[in-house]
Amino acid sequence: MKIIRVDEHTPAADLSLRPGDELLEINGHPIRDEIDFQFYSADPQLRLVIQRGARVFSRSLRRTWEGSFGVEFQGMKYRHCGNRCVFCFIDQNPAGLRASLYFKDEDYRLSFLYGNYVTLTNVSRQDLVRIVEQRLSPIYVSIHAVDPEVRRRMLGIGRDDHLMEKIRFLTDQGIVVHAQIVLCPGYNDGRVLEDTLQRLRVFYPGLRSVAVVPLGLTRHRRGLEKLAPVSPRSARRTLQIIEKYADACKRELDWYWVHAADEFYLRAQAPIPARARYEDFSQIENGVGLCRDLIDTVRRQVRYFPKRVQARRITLITGRSAEPLLRQHVLPSLQAISGLQVNLQAVANRFFGRRVTVSGLLTGQDIVRHVHGKNIGDLLVLPPNCLNPDGFFLDDWTPRRLEQRLGVRVYQPSSFLQLFKAL
Repeated sequence: MKIIRVDEHTPAADLSLRPGDELLEINGHPIRDEIDFQFYSADPQLRLVIQRGARVFSRSLRRTWEGSFGVEFQGMKYRHCGNRCVFCFIDQNPAGLRASLYFKDEDYRLSFLYGNYVTLTNVSRQDLVRIVEQRLSPIYVSIHAVDPEVRRRMLGIGRDDHLMEKIRFLTDQGIVVHAQIVLCPGYNDGRVLEDTLQRLRVFYPGLRSVAVVPLGLTRHRRGLEKLAPVSPRSARRTLQIIEKYADACKRELDWYWVHAADEFYLRAQAPIPARARYEDFSQIENGVGLCRDLIDTVRRQVRYFPKRVQARRITLITGRSAEPLLRQHVLPSLQAISGLQVNLQAVANRFFGRRVTVSGLLTGQDIVRHVHGKNIGDLLVLPPNCLNPDGFFLDDWTPRRLEQRLGVRVYQPSSFLQLFKAL
């Protein structure tokens, strides 16, 4: 691990470590990445092996500090995905995006650190042992189907990757696994889905939850296999299967275990389940329970909404799938505020195609195209999930660029209560 920065007045500075030094070992253990460093540096006595140019030397110290050791390492090199999944969203990206949007990661370390889903097709026995030894739990696994032939077909691999053996090994050793199934009509729905859920249930409680999410289809699928979208009818059929298994699990295990992504309820025009249905909301980052959380959050916060504000007109941006939910559960509370005019705009996604309806995949140029010439008012309000941590849309537009094009202030609140700070 190459050191690129050493902070002053830290244990690393006391050892006279420098940028450019490479940390080779701690207590005889090779240091391959930051996970190794954090794990092995927790010992009470540490012996570090350092390489500086051609020189290799060691430093010893006692673990007496709390917080940071005081170094920044060069970023990890991530494992690339070698699968050819028929539904892969990255294969459906248009040309001209930033390079990171074309990188397909398949790295169990990112699964532990950030909740990225991995198929485990490229993990070795040594990797599995490391996961257990270093307690890299929970991890998030893309299953899709447990039937080897269906899984091979969906992942585009030419062999049985022994997924069930890997899941059994991890769960037997106390690693918590959260799973997802990307539902592709004609591949892993219907009886295949039922078979998958039935055979996975034996791994509970180690396999803590299963999320079923619909495939995403963009308009950039030239040269790719033809796939059918999840229609309202197939969404209803899938919900029937999921709820049947969830109810059985609740009776037998006292845990619902399997969950449908919010998109299924929206496409089927079915009621959003109660909060208790989502247990601990462990799959909320996968689009499971976001709608329920939004509804409940607004209900909690509405008592703190102001009764009146200085005359303002605002425009709320959303994707087409969430529009009915916002009109029913959010707009009435905002429109009840004296002096506030609220205009809800559901933006059609031309960048990826009209089949993509979630707000998290909206782009700056589509928003501008949709609202240009309309009476936006005093403030354009973005949904909370359409910008990355650096403040960029998927097309590299920024809120500042929207402001320049539209001549109106653009704001992305983390909650509706925060919205009033901008008025």
